[in-house]
Amino acid sequence: MPKPLVVGNGSLLVNLDRNASIRDMYFPHVGDENHVNGRHCRVGVVVEGKNLGLVSLIGDDWVYRLGYKKDTLVTDSNYHNDRLDIDLRFNECVHPFENVFIRRIAITNTDTEDIELKLLFSHDIALYENPMGDTGVYDPALQSIIHYQRSRYFLINGSPHFDQYEIGPKGENESSIIRSAELNMNSIQVGAVNSFIRFSQHLAPSETKTLYYWIAAGKTFYDVKRLNELVLERTPELMMAETGQYFHSWVNKEKYDFFNLPVKVADLFKHSLLIIRSQIDNDGAIIAANDSDILERFNMDSYSYMWPRDSAFIAMSLDMAQYSGIVHKFFNYCHDLISEHGYFLQKYNPTGTLASGWMPWLTPEGHVQLPIQEDSTALILIALWNHYKTTSCIETIDQLYNSMVKPAAEFMTRYRDPATGLPKPSYNLWEEHRAVHTYTSSTVYAALKCAAGFARLYEDDDLAGKYSTAADEIKAGIEIYLYDEELGRFLRSIDPRDETVDASLYAVSQFKVLPPDDVRVVNTMKAIEEKLSVKTDIGGIARFYKDIYHQVIEYDPEKIPGNPWFICTLWVAQWHIHKAKSISDLEKPEEILLWVTERATQTGILAEQLNPFDGSPLSVSPLTWAHATFVITVMAFVEKARLLEKE
Repeated sequence: MPKPLVVGNGSLLVNLDRNASIRDMYFPHVGDENHVNGRHCRVGVVVEGKNLGLVSLIGDDWVYRLGYKKDTLVTDSNYHNDRLDIDLRFNECVHPFENVFIRRIAITNTDTEDIELKLLFSHDIALYENPMGDTGVYDPALQSIIHYQRSRYFLINGSPHFDQYEIGPKGENESSIIRSAELNMNSIQVGAVNSFIRFSQHLAPSETKTLYYWIAAGKTFYDVKRLNELVLERTPELMMAETGQYFHSWVNKEKYDFFNLPVKVADLFKHSLLIIRSQIDNDGAIIAANDSDILERFNMDSYSYMWPRDSAFIAMSLDMAQYSGIVHKFFNYCHDLISEHGYFLQKYNPTGTLASGWMPWLTPEGHVQLPIQEDSTALILIALWNHYKTTSCIETIDQLYNSMVKPAAEFMTRYRDPATGLPKPSYNLWEEHRAVHTYTSSTVYAALKCAAGFARLYEDDDLAGKYSTAADEIKAGIEIYLYDEELGRFLRSIDPRDETVDASLYAVSQFKVLPPDDVRVVNTMKAIEEKLSVKTDIGGIARFYKDIYHQVIEYDPEKIPGNPWFICTLWVAQWHIHKAKSISDLEKPEEILLWVTERATQTGILAEQLNPFDGSPLSVSPLTWAHATFVITVMAFVEKARLLEKE
C-alpha cells in the first residue's frame, strides 16, 4: 500500500497509509532504523451498541479524504463511517525542531443520539528494526507508555489522558483486543513487544470533541521525558500550530514566478519542495525514497539510501529553488565518501557508510572490474558546479577542490578508452547493464567541463586545459561512435552495442553535448516520444523499450513499452523547453506538467512509476527524484517563458 502521507523534520520521519496506520517510523536518521518497518500501528473505533463486539479498524468500510494543510507538512484527513455515525478528522505532524510526532483527532458524532466511543491505538514497534530485546513499560510518573532498548526510546501519551492500556507479546493478545477493545492494564513486557492505549469519550448528537496523541523519540529516557513535559506544558495544539507556521514560512520564503501555469501546478511545485525536505537527513544525506513496501519486491532491501545519481539532481533542484543551505550540508556529507581513486560507489547509508549493492567486482569471466555507474561521480561534480554558480560561495569549494573535485576529474580523465576517447564501460543509470553508454558519456563530458571551470577558478590553467581537452575528446567520441547514421539517432550503448530506445538519451541535449535542435538530437527525442509513449488512457513515457521492472502483467510493448515514469516524462518536457523558439512551443511541456499534476496522488505524492491501466502508484512512493525533476522542469519552463516573452 503506497504511503500517501509523510511528515518529518530530518531526524524523525513518519509515513502513514490511507487507513491512518503508522507504517514507517525512522529515527534518528531519515532512512536509517525504521522502527515500524511496514508493520501496522493501527487506529480502531468502538461505538457502544454499533460494533457488534468488534473494533472497527479504520480501513475498507470507511470513506476517507486524505490531504495536507496548504503549504505545510501538517496532514489534514477526514474519515467517515456510516454504520458508526462517526467523523474523524486527523491532523498530524512532526515538530520541525523537536523529535515528536503529534496527532490531533477531532471526533464528531453524526448520529441523533448520544454515543459512548472508544478510540484504540496499537503500536507494533521493533527498536533497531529487530523485534528482540525490547522493553515496553507503563511509567506511572509520566503516565505514559515507553518502548526502549539501549539508546532508543519512544514515549506514547495523549490528552485528555488515555483510560486503558496494555503491553504484551507481539501477536498474542491483538485478536482479543480487536474483538473487545478492553485492555488488561498489563504494565510491562520484554522481548518482542506490542502496546495499546484507549481513549473513551461521550458525545452528544452533532458534538465534536478533540483529543491529542503523541510519540516522542529520543536516545535516552531523559530525552523523551523532556519532550513529554514540553508537549504538556506548551500544549500539543500550540506545537502543531508552530509546525504549520514553520513549514508555511519555509516553502514561501521565495516569491516564485509561475508565469501563466495553472495554480495546481504551482501548488504541486511547493508541495514537492516540502516532500523533498522531508526525505533529507539533517546530517546531509539526501535519500532516494523511504517506503518499506518495496521490501517485498526488492529482495528485502529498500530505497532508503543516498544514491549519488538521485541526490545530485535533487541538490540541483534545491539550489535552483534557493535552498542552498541544505545542499551545502549534502556536499559536506559527500566529501567523506569519494574513494581514494576518485569515484563514488553505487549508494551509501544515511550515516555515511557504504550501503548494500549488486554491482560485482568480477565479470562473469572472472576479470576484475570497477562496480560503478560513472554517471554518479560525474553528476556530483555537475551539481557542485551548479551550487557554486548559484551561491558564489567559494568557501564551500575551498573545502572540496583538492579532496573531491580534482580526484573525481582525474579519475574521469583517466578512465577512458584511448581509441575512442569515451569513458570505459560502467553500469548505466538504471544499474542494469555494463557498457559504454550515451547517457554516462554525456554526464562525464559535462562534469569535465565543470571541473575545468573549477580549475580556472583556482588558476590551475594546465588542469583546466587537460579537463577541457578530455571533455572535447568525449564529445567527439559520442558523435562518432554513439550516433548511428542508419538509425538516424543515438544508440543506448556500445561495447556491447545496444539499439534500445531509452529515455535517458535526452542527456545528449540536457548536458549540452549538442544543442536541443540538432537534427541528431531531434530524431533521438522523436524516437523516445514515439517508441516509449504509453498508449493507454494513463499516458506518460516509459524508461526504455520492453522495461519489465514492476510490470503489472505481460503486455504488448508496442502499446505499453513499460510503466510510465514521472522522471522520464518530464525529461521530454525539458527537451521541448530547451528547444522552444516561441511561447506556443511551450504548449507541450505545459501539457506534461499538467499531466504530472493530475497523476499525483490526492495528497500530492509522486511515486516512481504508475500502473499503465489505472494510474495507481507503483514501486516506492514518494520518490524524491521525481519531485525534484518536477521542480526543475517548472523552473526551466518559467525561465524560458520569460525569456521568450521579451523577444
